Amino acid sequence: MILVSGYYGFDNLGDEAILAALCQDLAALGVSRREIAVPSGNPAKTAALHGVTALGRFDLPGIWRALSSARCLISGGGSLLQDVTSRRSIPYYLSLVELALLLRVPVVMYAQGLGPIGSGFFRAWTARAYRRAAACSVRDGESLAFLAELGVPRERIVLAADPVFAREPAASGGGTGKLLLNLRPYPAWAQEQELWVEILGRWLGEGYRVEFVPLGPGDAELGALLQSRLPGLQLRAQVELQEVDAVFQGAQLCIAMRLHGVIFSALNGCLPLGINYDPKVAAICAQLRVPHVEVGGLRQLPELVDLVLAEYEERRAECRLALGELRRRAEHNRRLLAQVLR
Repeated sequence: MILVSGYYGFDNLGDEAILAALCQDLAALGVSRREIAVPSGNPAKTAALHGVTALGRFDLPGIWRALSSARCLISGGGSLLQDVTSRRSIPYYLSLVELALLLRVPVVMYAQGLGPIGSGFFRAWTARAYRRAAACSVRDGESLAFLAELGVPRERIVLAADPVFAREPAASGGGTGKLLLNLRPYPAWAQEQELWVEILGRWLGEGYRVEFVPLGPGDAELGALLQSRLPGLQLRAQVELQEVDAVFQGAQLCIAMRLHGVIFSALNGCLPLGINYDPKVAAICAQLRVPHVEVGGLRQLPELVDLVLAEYEERRAECRLALGELRRRAEHNRRLLAQVLR
């Protein structure tokens, strides 16, 4: 049995895509999906979607039993270790790490994007986990630098990439005249809703087909509010993992607030443009060599979109080159798992 710990079962497309990539890597290493135990917010859906053995996220007796016979605990990937959106995340995930270490079960810190972590106690606890793990990878240079700041030796960490980059990219190129938009709930939404109506109204007036794409909890509600003001705005239902590639293929540009909105755009030949509500979005845009705007600088967005579309082919070529490098780096995650499972 292998226990996989992450933010699974909460209808967040990015996290479900990470779990799918991880399961694919484990299967390639000879691990049956029924041997993969996943604590989940929705065990029935997680089991049906991924073919794994799912249990309740807070089913402590079940987690204890799974760990007692586990070959390893895989913690990640995603943004698990941060205390900005919640101060409960770090204690939950690191408590599972401590439990595994107590039972002498090897721990893999898998493709995580770390920080921000404001609490000194949490920072020290995170450093302890990475020092004691059997193997560690991170998805970006910022996380690598953060661990160095915490005093974790560089030789313990593999610089990889987000596991979702291991998905096969689409052969088709970007379309023309279709813009995708993904927004997630964020603190300034109430103050900026009118600004979004103004920006989207401009694009619709210029003849663009604009489609709102919900990728995680709360996104669809924002799309519905915007559509109530702009009937020309198309609103998709919550995107499921099985259909995600079809959503992005054929679009020219995707303006995304969620990190995996940026990644799925690049994988499907649609040029991404990030909205940086969290440092991880700026980090992924830098990795893909695509632009982003700060969440507080939305008035710059129409001008930036015009510039990107004017330089479209050159920017797509740059993004494709960066995508190839990130796909190669994502292979390090599987090698890390193979090293521990041997």
